[in-house]
Amino acid sequence: MNDRMHYGAISERDLVLLKDIHHIDIIRGPGSALYGPGAVSMVINIVTHSGLTFEGTDVTFRSGAVEEFYSTEIRHGRRFADGDSGLFTYVGIGKYNGADKYDAPVHYGFDFPTTSDFGWNESPGAPYLPGDGTAAGEAMTRINMPADQAAARGLPPIKLFAQYDEGNWTYWLRYTRGGQQFPWATGALARVPYGWTDYIRSRMTGNWLPIFPPDWSGDWGDPGIIWYPEYEASSPLEQNFYQYQQLTGYVGYETNLSEQTDLSLAFSYDLFDYRRRTVNWFNEVFREDEYYGRAMIRHSFNDSHGAALGVEVSHHELGLKAHGYPDMDFTDDAMANAGVPMSRWSTNLYSLFGEYQWTISEQWTAFFGGRIDDHTYSSRLFSPRASLIYAPTKRDVYKLLWARSVRTNFEEEMRANALVNLPDGDPEILDNVELRYERVQSENLDLAASLFWHYNLELISYSAAAGAAVPVGTQRNWGVELEASYHTEATRFTLSHGFAKLYDFSLAPGQTTIITSQAYGYGDDGALWSNHVTKLTFQHKLTEQWSADGSMRIYWGFGGLKDFDEYQLSQNEYYPIDPDWKRGYRGNYYLNLGLQYRPNQNLTFRVDGMNLLGIFDKDLNKRNYGASGAFRSHAPSVGVSMTYKF
Repeated sequence: MNDRMHYGAISERDLVLLKDIHHIDIIRGPGSALYGPGAVSMVINIVTHSGLTFEGTDVTFRSGAVEEFYSTEIRHGRRFADGDSGLFTYVGIGKYNGADKYDAPVHYGFDFPTTSDFGWNESPGAPYLPGDGTAAGEAMTRINMPADQAAARGLPPIKLFAQYDEGNWTYWLRYTRGGQQFPWATGALARVPYGWTDYIRSRMTGNWLPIFPPDWSGDWGDPGIIWYPEYEASSPLEQNFYQYQQLTGYVGYETNLSEQTDLSLAFSYDLFDYRRRTVNWFNEVFREDEYYGRAMIRHSFNDSHGAALGVEVSHHELGLKAHGYPDMDFTDDAMANAGVPMSRWSTNLYSLFGEYQWTISEQWTAFFGGRIDDHTYSSRLFSPRASLIYAPTKRDVYKLLWARSVRTNFEEEMRANALVNLPDGDPEILDNVELRYERVQSENLDLAASLFWHYNLELISYSAAAGAAVPVGTQRNWGVELEASYHTEATRFTLSHGFAKLYDFSLAPGQTTIITSQAYGYGDDGALWSNHVTKLTFQHKLTEQWSADGSMRIYWGFGGLKDFDEYQLSQNEYYPIDPDWKRGYRGNYYLNLGLQYRPNQNLTFRVDGMNLLGIFDKDLNKRNYGASGAFRSHAPSVGVSMTYKF
């Protein structure tokens, strides 16, 4: 269900409508061998309820304060008399106003101008830019800053789902609508004054340019400016947002051909509709349709040997008219700037995959798998994997895992290359070797540790030199993970810590990268992640009616981002960052606590506190975005909910 045009796993991540979910599977490590191109680092598989897992009818009401939201969810499940058939239906609708700019402030690591001085650009022809004088680190509250997490255009998030199971057959239909407003750092500058803006478009570059009041001084240096009448008059600045809707239908069939052989068939249709608006214009509007089919056979030869073999076919129709904006053609900022016209097009992906399992002995098991993918605009892709499992005792397991995952470039990038007769692009390739140890220390304590000593990623990312997403170089990391889980009948407590270290980045000739400044001789960390990550969760049953739970996530600091900004300053003295800026590079800490009361089997009340450390210091709740040390602090919030089962 991922978007193939540009954004990948974007749908449903911002929805607070979650009661249709039965459980979530996390498949560790590179997964392209089984799950296809794009499953590079891991797979998150959302498993929904059916009439075979949920029976009855319930309704849930939720609301939140400070970060303001409301939602209603209704679900109904029924298992029929034969026991193999069932129906599940779900309706969820919400309203997400988010947290305002005072409770969830945005901070920039540079001073905004107070006069006609552009502030960090003294080049000839620099435009007049009125400003409000906000200093580095001050909360940006004097402009049209959107509420944190607010729904796109104020429209209610929606989720509809229905599944019917009958014997070997499964049918389901799913619709979601979501999206969020977001701050836009450069958009914060293009204000005339404080909330009004005009735009023209350059015939030479295709870029939209802000127009300032009549007394601005300077020369655009572009005699080919195109004036658009709809942009000549001042218009209220609208919120930046992205928005999507997705409709998916699925039919699946499974049968036993014999005691040793199973067959599964599946077909689905998926419609994904997306638009993104920044600084009063749509820089992306598109729709894609996918028709997908899969056939897989599993056979057990004997107690020691088993295998699976499957084929998949995926057909994509791309660049279609968006249902939400049927009068607009497919648009994409990068493609428009490249001067590449795009009309509707289609691609195909043909895949062959399989896995072989060999139980060598009671202690040793081996797995060998692989996948071959053939895409219209890519060279043939190969994703092998192998693992060796050793269990010397009932308490100890050692796992040695090697896998290669691949990812094609975005569909519109590959199409743009094809239109100008460039060769098929290289895919993103990840080679990963992991050694994992798991131990059942006691009846109540489980331990695990992983060592990643070879993480080699031939990376596709945005390159300013190319103005597009291209292969930018090879990233090499190593890392460790430590995990512990303590559980009793009344209590569950989990703790994990991960450490990842970048030890090399080989930049492709002629390209640039925002992943790290190590390639330029500044630091040896990634610019966009924290080396250390700690996670803690707990659940405790206080009485038969009361229970408590909570979580703590810690990202210990962003030294690589500081290195990146120092490199940018070394290249450009007008780079928008205060040399003494430090707050943006500190750690992020998210503490959530919940209390649940269940007076009987049919009624449940909950109260949850989110991002609670922000009560003491809002910077603790910060979330970085982009370079320049900019961040937004999530608001400490409270939520209450009630579920009643009929």
